[in-house]
Amino acid sequence: MNTDDPIIAAIEAHRRAYAETCAAYERRNAVEDEQAAGEAESDPQWIAADDAAGEALAAQDDLALKLLETQPTTIAGAAALLTYYVDAVATTQPEIVFPELDGKGRPFESKSIDVPRRDFAYFIVRNVAAALNKMAAAGEAFEQHHHRSAAIKA
Repeated sequence: MNTDDPIIAAIEAHRRAYAETCAAYERRNAVEDEQAAGEAESDPQWIAADDAAGEALAAQDDLALKLLETQPTTIAGAAALLTYYVDAVATTQPEIVFPELDGKGRPFESKSIDVPRRDFAYFIVRNVAAALNKMAAAGEAFEQHHHRSAAIKA
C-alpha cells in the first residue's frame, strides 16, 4: 500500500490511540476492582486512573476527527479508511471508538434533542466520496490533456 497517502498515518495514529484508551480503561477498572463496593470513586488512585482514561479518550476522539479532516489521496487510502472504519465497528463498541458528532461533524456536546446528529459513518463516507470525486476529476483532466497532446502530435 502507498504509505505516502496521509490517511494511512491518520488511521495508524487513531489505531494506537484506541489501544491506549483501552489500556487506560483497563487500568482504571483494575483499580476499581481492588476497592470495596462504592469506595473506588473517592480513592485518589482511582481518580488518577479515571482522569488518565478520560484524557486518553479525548486524545482518541481528536484523532478520530483527523480521520474526517484528512482526505485520502489514493484509491488504496480511501479503501483503507473505509476498511478501518468497518473493521472497528464490527469488532468493538463504535461509541467508544468514534465520538458522537453533531450535524456538522463536530463533537456533540449539547444534550439537547433539538440538535441534529449524524452518525460518524456519514462523515467517513462523505470524506471518501469527496476524495474519490477529486481523484476522478484529476483523472479526467489527465485523460483530456493526454488526448489533446496525442491529437496535436498526430
